[in-house]
Amino acid sequence: MALACFLKAPMAVAKKTTRVRTRLDPEVRRELIVKAAFKAVAKEGFEGLRTRDIARRAGINIATLHHYFPAKEDLIAAVADHLESRFRAEKTEPAAGESALDALNRQWKDAILYYLERPEMLAVYREYTGRAARDPALRRLVERLHSDWRADIVAILQRGRSDGSLRADFDPEIAARVILSTVWGLIAHIFSSKADFDAAFQELTRWLARPQATP
Repeated sequence: MALACFLKAPMAVAKKTTRVRTRLDPEVRRELIVKAAFKAVAKEGFEGLRTRDIARRAGINIATLHHYFPAKEDLIAAVADHLESRFRAEKTEPAAGESALDALNRQWKDAILYYLERPEMLAVYREYTGRAARDPALRRLVERLHSDWRADIVAILQRGRSDGSLRADFDPEIAARVILSTVWGLIAHIFSSKADFDAAFQELTRWLARPQATP
């Protein structure tokens, strides 16, 4: 009887679980590495850019990381590229028919956005600028990071001089450097407030604008 019950009972079948490894696209894996490195620099500076830690955070082994970035300098340059793409993505697009002063105000608001809402971007930028004076390679990377922004400001100032909304007796190249120096000075001073940014913008527009064009 016991044997008959045993024969009638359903036999338990052990299920064999097969793990399927997903092979990431090379570009996706590279992006994971760069983002992990970006976060490390934002949190700990270049001291946090330890390749073994970056590999672990990206979920890869150290050999794979070195396949994508043979030298640490390659990874540092890739982080700079990522920061530049972040700045481009966050940049506000110009409104139709905006004046030169409106365009400057838009640029200024972007700077405030970075300062108040994207601190990790500025943390990485500060790390690069802080070392650029001693490292020619980093200096070139930093110059590239804000060269497009400076070019945008120069174009706005030239347009303002041409349409008469801005004074005609200033050098757009020098004025653009003054504006950028003011922005980065406020950003570097980590205790700046939105009121500080607004007050600085008012002073700059009073300097640049013709009396009748001052907001």
